[in-house]
Amino acid sequence: MDCRKTTRSWCILPCLLALMVFVSSARTGVSEETLDLPLPRTSTNAALHYQRAILFLVAVDPVHRDLLRKPIWEIVTPTSSPADLAKVDRLLIASRHAIRSSLIGANQLHADFGLDIRQYMLTAVLPHTQMMVDLAKLNALHGVQKEAAGDWTSAAEIYLAIIRMGRHMTHQTTLDEVLAGIEILETAYYALGRWATHCSDESLINRLLDLAKVSSGNLIEPARTLLSEASISQMRLDAMQDAYPDGPWAEMVLEVLHEEMPNVGPVDLRKHAIAAAIKHGVPKSAFDNKDALGRHLKKLRSTHIALTRESARCLTQSAPESILQGETIYQKYKSKLPDTERASKLNPARLASLFAVHKAELTLTKVILAISATKTAQGFPADLGSVAEKLGGTLPKSPYDGSALVYESLENGKGFSLTVSGTTIGKEKLPEIEFKHLPSASSPE
Repeated sequence: MDCRKTTRSWCILPCLLALMVFVSSARTGVSEETLDLPLPRTSTNAALHYQRAILFLVAVDPVHRDLLRKPIWEIVTPTSSPADLAKVDRLLIASRHAIRSSLIGANQLHADFGLDIRQYMLTAVLPHTQMMVDLAKLNALHGVQKEAAGDWTSAAEIYLAIIRMGRHMTHQTTLDEVLAGIEILETAYYALGRWATHCSDESLINRLLDLAKVSSGNLIEPARTLLSEASISQMRLDAMQDAYPDGPWAEMVLEVLHEEMPNVGPVDLRKHAIAAAIKHGVPKSAFDNKDALGRHLKKLRSTHIALTRESARCLTQSAPESILQGETIYQKYKSKLPDTERASKLNPARLASLFAVHKAELTLTKVILAISATKTAQGFPADLGSVAEKLGGTLPKSPYDGSALVYESLENGKGFSLTVSGTTIGKEKLPEIEFKHLPSASSPE
């Protein structure tokens, strides 16, 4: 009996030992797996890369960054001295990490800056907008540096990246971000035009011209922007109504009106906010009680929604029609809105003129690319006849009024100028836009 028990135990023991070895090896494998973590992957959210680029840029000496206060065509000019160019070099060296991060961001499909309007509706300050404009100029200077080294392909890739940066901004939710995006696109258009007039690789210019034809349709979306602004206005007014009378409504009023925030107690702060609101056209009776404020804010909500919806519809028209309709719409609602900077920004005629200028700059850039693609050893074309073939057989007209672009051959074909003539539509003055290329350099006037 005992012998059988002993024999049975020895039969079980090898199985137990084998199981222990298996468990031990499994634990070792799990341990190795947890220690061997995957490398971090590049975020697909462009905004994270842009924010990092902004942090790098603000760490650069302000003396170097001061160059970015100028438009790109004033930073590097035909009259730039060696000392001026040395300043650009110092800026680019100091900002190399910002350049790298922003270009990584430009290669992503979308940008979400994480702006929760419900949390940040108290302020009209969006700190990334101007910094994104500065990053665009910085990258344009980087592209000019690549041109100087003869690396035309890399320069073109940088300028296309700036266009993507601009599109990321014009597809954001607030009007201020969209306007910053338009300024970024303006930098990219100038840089591309300058690049094309100097580049000797016709096939490369043609590739960029083809890209410009097919990728410029959704760069800005005026109607979408205004409808988004209507929602933002409604949320701000809702928050203000909820905060009255015991919440931070006074701070909200002062922020919206861009008025100074005094260092005083709650009672004096509320008095200051009411006085500021009255100064901007809000009736004093609106602050009599919660019901009175509710009625006033209800009227403002209705006005904002009606204004933005009518404006969105009018901005789908041609530039002249949008501007003229926009003036009529704004006059209809202007007296019902408080006299604030924000209200003036919602003027559809003003917005239509800004979008028209953008379209004129884009049109000019496409034609400059086509002109540069037709240049020969003898120089640029004497007229735009041969250029039309590059643009589908028809030369584009001025988005302002449908007039022809003005082309002039300079110095026996060694240079040229191309102009969208300025005009006035209603009360809006649309500027002349001229690009001039001379044998030594190019600069718009």
